[in-house]
Amino acid sequence: MATAAPASAPVSARDPHRILELTRELCAYPAAVVGEADEALFARIGREVPLTVHRYASGAEHLGWRVPELARVRRARILRDGEVVLDGSEHPLVVAMGSLPFTGDLDLEELRPHLVTDPARPDAYVFHCQWQYRPWQADWALSIPYARYRELTPGTYRVELEIDREPGEMLVGVAHHAGDDPRTFVFNSHTCHPGQANDGMSGVATLIRLFQHLQGRRTRWSYRLVFGPEHLGTVFHLAAMPAAERELLLGGVFVEMTGVPSPLVATSTFRGGHELDRAFAHVLRHLPLGGDRVGWREGAGNDETVWEAPGYEIPFVELTRRVSTFAPYPEYHSSLDTPDALDMDHVDEAYRALLDVVDILERDCTAHRRFDGLVCLSSPGYDLYPERPDPAIHSDVDAVGLRWGRLVDHILRWMDGSMTALEMAEAVDLPFADVRDYLDRFAAKGLAVLRPAAVTRAPVSAREDDGAE
Repeated sequence: MATAAPASAPVSARDPHRILELTRELCAYPAAVVGEADEALFARIGREVPLTVHRYASGAEHLGWRVPELARVRRARILRDGEVVLDGSEHPLVVAMGSLPFTGDLDLEELRPHLVTDPARPDAYVFHCQWQYRPWQADWALSIPYARYRELTPGTYRVELEIDREPGEMLVGVAHHAGDDPRTFVFNSHTCHPGQANDGMSGVATLIRLFQHLQGRRTRWSYRLVFGPEHLGTVFHLAAMPAAERELLLGGVFVEMTGVPSPLVATSTFRGGHELDRAFAHVLRHLPLGGDRVGWREGAGNDETVWEAPGYEIPFVELTRRVSTFAPYPEYHSSLDTPDALDMDHVDEAYRALLDVVDILERDCTAHRRFDGLVCLSSPGYDLYPERPDPAIHSDVDAVGLRWGRLVDHILRWMDGSMTALEMAEAVDLPFADVRDYLDRFAAKGLAVLRPAAVTRAPVSAREDDGAE
């Protein structure tokens, strides 16, 4: 049974949902695609939610993707005249992910191409991860802060990069909440960036808190968390998933980088027009800090490409924040991406936005009238009339009140099943929850029957098999 954060733990005004607290704990595990800390990381997540761990062996291949071996770094250091210039124990990012071993003596010009550094962030270790996804290109590399890199002087440097490789397993953790309907919405984030808060673990922590919220209620839809290495985890997880199970997946959301001080960004699904597209467009429009809707793959770019890949075509939204696509935020892919760098107002807003999206998925409905004629909404027996401007009577009706007036002008005709509650809210520019609650009042008075709104997926495209005409 999953356990939430301890009730005795104090709730911080900066961290009301304990997302920062959990992010800090998760960042302590230097996880990788296949890494020594992965088991402990997933065990820690399993203390929060009921996790099933799927395992994919090193060497497994699918469409060119390959699960790497487990790399154990025995020693990683650079010496000059017997003095240590760089030591791998300084930070988990010192050794490039997927690096090959190397031991030997090099002059400075031979050494430089193997050093990863960034003049714009002189005190940071840079996260080199490309060889995890392209092992056929792997060489050896070490990350060193630029402030120390620029102090290197000509001479002979001893490199001792000792790495043992052995078969291992890539882990993908899945938690499932069963609703009344087995059709499922997926929430996904990645676990393979060691110590990276914005680029990974804050997304994992946010989704854990969302799932804990869902576990405490009966839901219409089923919901699933999927945590694993970026791209690779989702590639192998979906490839191994039975087709019948994939068909139950109505759509999903990839979440990360929510602590960047910039507007929340939700991408379109590939085809657009899905319930998730409409839900995110609505929620972002009503955020206090503002939000943007962008096209497919116009966000930071992540595992939505795998979920939406041909033959799967599961509608997926990416929810992130970023300054720009290829430079999402100043601390990106570096040792500076720590929990302390998170803007928690923005993290909390993203969490609440996800709650609002789930509320739309759960409560969106059509209304079907149980009357003929014009209902006197102001009648004491109904008490459903929001005040309108009247030149003879002083009433404090603001712009929101005027929008409620437009809703009243239309809502009785919309009770023919032709519009969902979300579409009504969009038509008059009011929050979904307020419009849905208003419809509940009609139902409570016996004036309408509310029926859950339909959510569908477009048919999956057919592939060309060998031997086809």
